[in-house]
Amino acid sequence: MKPKQINVMFFLLAVISALVVQILGVQNVQPNTTLLCPKKTALDTVAGCFEAVKLASGSDTRLLTRECCQAVKALPECLLIVYPTRALNTLILKAICAKKFPGSTL
Repeated sequence: MKPKQINVMFFLLAVISALVVQILGVQNVQPNTTLLCPKKTALDTVAGCFEAVKLASGSDTRLLTRECCQAVKALPECLLIVYPTRALNTLILKAICAKKFPGSTL
């Protein structure tokens, strides 16, 4: 493609994107912070559980214990911040525990 064609395509893409944003009205969307888990959770009662959950969120379930999964089960449905830029829904953590301990009545 010639540079002039690339510039025209970029301009059209910008115009279309601006129209879509205006139509959808997403300029004023604020994040919903009411879904975050409380700072103190049941994970704090089991030694090493929060670290095990952090590792399990990255597919490393070696440190996840039954006691930790029982604490995970006690969590309400909310977003648990495991890293400054990463939050997990507790339903995902409960599914990880169910996979690690199948048939268990956690």
